[in-house]
Amino acid sequence: MITQMQIVEVEPGYSYVVERTQLLDGVHLEVFRQPGYPDDAILFIGDNEILFAWTDEAATLFAELDTCEPIELLAILAQTPSLSA
Repeated sequence: MITQMQIVEVEPGYSYVVERTQLLDGVHLEVFRQPGYPDDAILFIGDNEILFAWTDEAATLFAELDTCEPIELLAILAQTPSLSA
């Protein structure tokens, strides 16, 4: 797995970190971290995107992705982050 980190500055004083990890050909994970907000992630599978909450449980599961149970992965992906207006 190859991981890259990038700091994205939207405007002065407002930025977030994107951590991109290539999992397989055509499959990569992006984790978005911004101080004061819960972390979110997007799993890209080909042209499809799955937005989910990036929790300690999700981090552990993706760190052990080669040995995790498929049902565990589905349970993590079902944790859609709450969007505030």
